[in-house]
Amino acid sequence: IGCIGAGMIMAECHLAAYKKAGFTVAAIASRTKAKAEEVAARWGIATVHDTPEALIGDEDIEIIDIAYPPDQQPALIRKALAQSHIKGILAQKPLALTLEEAIALRDEAAKAGKILSVNQNMRYDQSMRVLKQILDKGELGAPVMATIEMRAIPHWQGFLEDYDRLTLSNMSVHHLDVLRFLFGEPDTITTLTRTDPRTQFEHKDGITVSTLMFPSGVMAVSMEDVWSGPRGEGFDSDIYIKWRVEGTDGVAQGTIGWPDGSPSTLTYASK
Repeated sequence: IGCIGAGMIMAECHLAAYKKAGFTVAAIASRTKAKAEEVAARWGIATVHDTPEALIGDEDIEIIDIAYPPDQQPALIRKALAQSHIKGILAQKPLALTLEEAIALRDEAAKAGKILSVNQNMRYDQSMRVLKQILDKGELGAPVMATIEMRAIPHWQGFLEDYDRLTLSNMSVHHLDVLRFLFGEPDTITTLTRTDPRTQFEHKDGITVSTLMFPSGVMAVSMEDVWSGPRGEGFDSDIYIKWRVEGTDGVAQGTIGWPDGSPSTLTYASK
């Protein structure tokens, strides 16, 4: 595995997971070599490349893990797709800044015969995996209504200030994806947004509410409240992600263990 990026997601999440799984991370690179060297020393990574492009060209690397700003990610993906020694690529969400480019990257990966996966990690959360099993077994009967409610005060990365979307492409994207994982592709999505009073740079989608209608009749609502009241970042209060699914024969509900890293939860009742 070769890792591109040395920020929080890579240093605190991905590399910890690779170590726990016993996977070999052979090299790392980032925008700042000193930062990559610091992370490499912490996790025992043998090789630090000067640039992400140099890492991609390293023939000892078979899998590329990219945690990089999304405006720069497509070029790195395309360079990796062109290398015969690269077998698979794990990209961050959003895959690209436009739907058209995301579709193009998908098609280019298929043409190259390589796996391109986007790190939509919420669908792998323990409570979501068990919820999917419960739904597939019919424990809740026919699903009727689903909700995801997030209240949080994110620490926005600086590069996000230059993009035309904020919460939708960084927070909502997880919830919209997991609803697709649970219920399939929606027929319609309606989203309303407003600015977040705390976020000082220009943006349109601070607080967002999306309503999805699925072919089965399921209605789902996803709310991302990044205001959460007039308090500072890190305030120890009701910061959470809660979810609930109601069916004709039962109800399931729970939490996602973010941002505090606590275990996710699930409880359900069924006929």
